[in-house]
Amino acid sequence: MGDTKPKANRAKADMVLDLAVRNATLLAQTQATATELRTSDERFRLLVEGVRDYAIFLLDSAGHVTSWNQGAERIKGYRADEIIGRHFSTFYQPEDAAAGEPARGLRVAEAEGRFEAEGWRVRKDGSRFWASVVITALRDEAGRLRGFAKVTRDITERKRMQDQLLEAEHREVVKLREHADRMAALERTKSQFLNLASHELRTPVSLIRGYLSLFEEGDLGELNERGHQAVSVMRAQARELNLLLGRMLEVARLEEGVDISGKRLDLRRVAGEAVAAVRGQAGAAHRFTLVAPDQTVPVVADPRQLRTALDNLLNNSVKYSPDGGDVVCRVLAAPPWGEVEVQDHGLGMEPAQLDHLFRPFGRIVTDQTAPILGAGLGLYLSREYARLQGGDITVKSERGQGSTFTLRVPLAAIDGTG
Repeated sequence: MGDTKPKANRAKADMVLDLAVRNATLLAQTQATATELRTSDERFRLLVEGVRDYAIFLLDSAGHVTSWNQGAERIKGYRADEIIGRHFSTFYQPEDAAAGEPARGLRVAEAEGRFEAEGWRVRKDGSRFWASVVITALRDEAGRLRGFAKVTRDITERKRMQDQLLEAEHREVVKLREHADRMAALERTKSQFLNLASHELRTPVSLIRGYLSLFEEGDLGELNERGHQAVSVMRAQARELNLLLGRMLEVARLEEGVDISGKRLDLRRVAGEAVAAVRGQAGAAHRFTLVAPDQTVPVVADPRQLRTALDNLLNNSVKYSPDGGDVVCRVLAAPPWGEVEVQDHGLGMEPAQLDHLFRPFGRIVTDQTAPILGAGLGLYLSREYARLQGGDITVKSERGQGSTFTLRVPLAAIDGTG
């Protein structure tokens, strides 16, 4: 029994010593942590203070300035002792402050955690600058709002460059619009000219052709051989002029808008009639061949427009085969299309020239083609008419080997309803 009390005292002493050691250790750890926190806080403060390109400062929950860095002083012009304690609406334009913009920024940041915006801000001297602003809500561990962190950057120069770019783009848009208006006016003038010229010149051309017929029939006296040759040349030229006037009128009508009378047609018959008509006008040097299937090739198209397109393709083959040769017209069904190929062995073209071919007045002029009459309207009209039917025209060509034009229009339905 005598040994019990000393043992108990030693146990108590050991416990006290252990607690003392633990407390000392915790105190040392707490002091070290506090030191680390102070060091970290000092480093952060120095970092924030050292940033000069950004205004970084804190606000209380009501929006009053509680801290201020060198960047804020440089950008906004206030020293810390001049601005701390004042409301941050000081930095807004009066009209923006009156409209509640500062309060709106705080509300959004409190509700969403962050608010970003760009806008005009005011320096101490009253000058304005374009600012990029970020407001971040600061909350404690319990989620209670403790204030806001605000970062502002002066991006006036970037704004100026953007405005200059937008202004340049606006000027370019205005120029393009003016150019488009001028082009539209020129198109209207061109259409009016084509319409007027084609109508006004038809009468004198008809009169010339009438007198040429009288000369050929001898009603105006007998012609010798040279006279007949001259009349023949003039008749050919008058025919070309009359064809040109017709195409000019067609272009004017096309640009004003034309109606389409879609009908069920046998493509073989339309192609055959076109070949027969052009064969009768071409010289003996050109040999025409029509290749068509035994079965009908039913298509839906406007009869006049389809015939005009084919006539133009065939006349083009004759015109650009000045030495004559074979002109082959093939008709075939290639669902969903009915197709007509017009192939010649004439002058041909370079592949790079083909895009220019279907433009209005898009003649391809070379030493070989320059003497050939034409205004570059026939192929343009042909493709436009083909497209009005829902089809198209394509071309393959090689210089010195001739050209093959393919016209496509939709096949008619089998039941004949079109």
